[in-house]
Amino acid sequence: MKIRIIALLTAVMCFTGTFLATATPSQAAYPEKTISLVVWSGAGGALDVYGRKLSEMLTKEVGWANKVENRPGGSGAVGLSYMQAQPADGYTWVICTGTLSFGIAQGLIPFKTSDIEFIRAMQGEPTSLAVPKDSPIKSVQDFLDALKSGQKLRVGGHSSGGFHQYMLFQLTKDLGVRTPWIPHDASGKIPLALLGGHLDVAMMTPSSGFSQVKSGDVRLLAISTEERSPAYPDVPTFKELGFDLVDFIWRGVVVKPGTPPAALEAIQAALDKVEATQEWKEFMTSLDQSNPGYKGEEFRKYVNDQLTEQTKFLESEGYLKK
Repeated sequence: MKIRIIALLTAVMCFTGTFLATATPSQAAYPEKTISLVVWSGAGGALDVYGRKLSEMLTKEVGWANKVENRPGGSGAVGLSYMQAQPADGYTWVICTGTLSFGIAQGLIPFKTSDIEFIRAMQGEPTSLAVPKDSPIKSVQDFLDALKSGQKLRVGGHSSGGFHQYMLFQLTKDLGVRTPWIPHDASGKIPLALLGGHLDVAMMTPSSGFSQVKSGDVRLLAISTEERSPAYPDVPTFKELGFDLVDFIWRGVVVKPGTPPAALEAIQAALDKVEATQEWKEFMTSLDQSNPGYKGEEFRKYVNDQLTEQTKFLESEGYLKK
């Protein structure tokens, strides 16, 4: 009898040991180690500011150890390539922007949207049509009429073949005239180009000329938000003026495909906590940022739709070979 009891206990212990050995890893809570937030641009820009504030809030609100790494270059390709070289375990996040789809369309980023797990778009910044305060152009319609009449206007904004030129294309594509574009390599140079007489009209993020707009030196004729911005309550939206132009440049988080579902759920829950705080809301307001609210597959669909439309634009403007 004693021998049978000992054998039974031995069997139970072996089973229990096997169960614990197989169950413990799958039950391990995420995260168990430091998370890398890879900002795909250099330090000091708008994307870096967003990434570092997110890092701070993750530590403060959910207690997650994390570090920010700047890996600029290749229109985001460097940061994404680094992510792809890491395990699909949720410990490498890429902090990126809506230029992702432009980069993929132009072949600057050697990945497809299927190579990326889209987590969340947390910031959205619109564009606006801007002129110097003494410009004879007083409205969006004035601008379009000037183009239709053949008036030579110097129109420009940040970068070539990017979001702001794309939005100008959307605004003017039915006019039957091509609008030359004068690119600048930094968004902060755009309001200065308007004030210096180097540009007559600009497509620009309102925040890049915040002080010039508040002082009245630069006038915003319209903004691409769904509703009027609390930061610029006197500026009409393109939509209310009758133009189908509602869009923004997003900033958000992506990870490597194959990341375990439990880790994805934990990340989404952590971002929910961050976005619910008053501190995050005040941070967003201070930078005049909206919250797109796109998560997971909804986020992916939005980016894919953007990719389709932006590819058409890039082909029409000669940035891509058909």
